Amino acid sequence: MNFSWWTFALQAANFLILIWLLQRFLYKPVKTIVARRKEEISDALTEASAEKKAAEQLKQEVEAIRSAINLERQKMIDEAHALLSVEREKIIEEARGEAEKVRGQSLRRLEEERIAASQELYERTVELASNLAERLLSEIAEGSIEQPFLRRVINYLDQMPAEERAKLLPRNGASNMSVTTAHPLDAREQSDWQEQLAKRLGTGLAITFNTDPTLIAGTVLTFPHAILNFNWRDSLALALKELHGNESSR
Repeated sequence: MNFSWWTFALQAANFLILIWLLQRFLYKPVKTIVARRKEEISDALTEASAEKKAAEQLKQEVEAIRSAINLERQKMIDEAHALLSVEREKIIEEARGEAEKVRGQSLRRLEEERIAASQELYERTVELASNLAERLLSEIAEGSIEQPFLRRVINYLDQMPAEERAKLLPRNGASNMSVTTAHPLDAREQSDWQEQLAKRLGTGLAITFNTDPTLIAGTVLTFPHAILNFNWRDSLALALKELHGNESSR
């Protein structure tokens, strides 16, 4: 085999052009998107800090009200000493009752506003994180990313007890199922899926391949009486649901 400097030079030029294209059309846009998401998170944290300062200010105002009430109560007590014993006790009890009422209302209002502010901040943070993850995953997902999910499906079926795996398809009638992926599978990939699933579910298996971009990445296996999900859309939705559930149980 003869070494060609022209061929080597052309290959090197092609490689440099490829690096330039990736730098310009992939790395920079992704970097810009990440920077924009960081700014949005920073803005959300700034708003949370402002809400916290407002809550602290409200707490100080409540403390000032409490101090003023205590001073007024003490003044009323001092003035009541000059009155008859029965009247004095009556005034003191009224003052105490009013003070406790105002104090209780102020504390309840402060607690309600604190809980509302914390809940809103939590929900906004979770929603922002979920949206950010979904967008980033959508932007980096490619058709070839479906193949790792085939391994997940195969591992899942291999670990499933034989009797449970048999329940996925009816004993009588045609063995039909559908495979829905986020990106179209080419003929080779479809053949690979057909072969691997047939080894575990039976050679007479008829598979229909569909595409659903909303899955982001991954697959959904639909059997006559069961559905198996292995995709990022459902994983993100489940994570979001669990986060809301954990927050509600606190």
